[in-house]
Amino acid sequence: MRRSLCIFEDKKTKNFYPLTLTRPVFDLRCGITTLYEKLIKRNGEEVYLVCREYLREVISQKLRRARVNKLEELKMRDLFFVNGRVLSFEDEIGLEGDEEIGISGEDIIYARLNQGTLKSLSFVHPEEIEEVLNRAKEKVKVREVKAKIARYLWDLVNWNGEAIEEDFKEKGKVGVEGEVKEGVYLISPEKIYIGKGTKIEPGVILNAAGGCIYIEEEVRIRPPTIIDGPCYIGKGTVVDGAKIREGCSVGPVCRIAGEIEESIFYAYTNKHHDGFIGHAYIGEWVNLGALTTNSDLKNTYGNVKVYVGGKNLDTKEMKVGSFIGDHTKTGIGTLLNTGCVIGVASNLFGGGVTPKFVPSFSWGGKNFSENKLSKVIEVARVVMRRRDVVQTEADRALLRKVYELTKKEREEFLSSEYKLE
Repeated sequence: MRRSLCIFEDKKTKNFYPLTLTRPVFDLRCGITTLYEKLIKRNGEEVYLVCREYLREVISQKLRRARVNKLEELKMRDLFFVNGRVLSFEDEIGLEGDEEIGISGEDIIYARLNQGTLKSLSFVHPEEIEEVLNRAKEKVKVREVKAKIARYLWDLVNWNGEAIEEDFKEKGKVGVEGEVKEGVYLISPEKIYIGKGTKIEPGVILNAAGGCIYIEEEVRIRPPTIIDGPCYIGKGTVVDGAKIREGCSVGPVCRIAGEIEESIFYAYTNKHHDGFIGHAYIGEWVNLGALTTNSDLKNTYGNVKVYVGGKNLDTKEMKVGSFIGDHTKTGIGTLLNTGCVIGVASNLFGGGVTPKFVPSFSWGGKNFSENKLSKVIEVARVVMRRRDVVQTEADRALLRKVYELTKKEREEFLSSEYKLE
């Protein structure tokens, strides 16, 4: 029997909050594709997924062919487990072969296990899977391997340009299949792909001299826009007079204007006005008001700290922007602090510089209150309908769960007990 692929989450998903509050870590985008898409491309399409149980319904409705949290089925097959934070293996590692576990430091990268071994390991809950694989180390060979595995959100931002280049080669597409008007300038066209139904108007410059540019189907790009590669623009996105610098991925059905640099916009997000976003990871269904701008560099040129797991963590990086969870909105003139983290379904307004950390379901600017759950769900329904997406009960249940998961940190923040070093 051929091995099946099983992509799993480990305990370090919390390092990727707020983006992983609403999706499994393997559904994060880096480059042209998500981590999930990279893994199945290289390891086959018969795939099992193991993630936090509260995400099961929403990821099942998105990835309909995947078997999510089918633990009893896992015990009946030979499996190739891969950590959902892996972007790529440096060695040739595949589904088939002897039983073994590959590690990188404290991280389990993969585990190739047979049915008999799996039956001997007791597990009843998806969040036990990392513990199960650690127990399997006592039964099979363990070896140190080289792999590219993300440990924090800024890793995905920093690797994004390189990932775009790798995905571009994997796609194997080049040339113009859409409509490019006279007066559009293509620099290094041999590194540019423009999909069917895409329309690019006069006065647009696509500059692939520094890296490839991959534009999906049904994109509209209006002047005056300049796009520097490496860059990815997702299906159905509108680029409206933007400066898109190198290293940017813009997911499907976004609205982009102003200036962006080395940033990832997941999907269905609006930045349709002037303002700068750099070295940032922006979630889904986010709306950035006019002139919303983030800092990605301290005046001292020192390392940027980011709020992770209840404390301020030194990223060891000089350039780090903002990390914004799904369904969050900013008002006009919002200024986002260097390395700030804004949770899911928050509403920021009033101008001025935001705190370094704003919990999910927060409402305000200089002063904050709770963004009411019922209002968040209703606004999300209206916003999704505007993009012809029907809000499901799974979508609503996810927002309710995130509201509960973030309740304690929100209460501490609103009571002024929250402090950063």
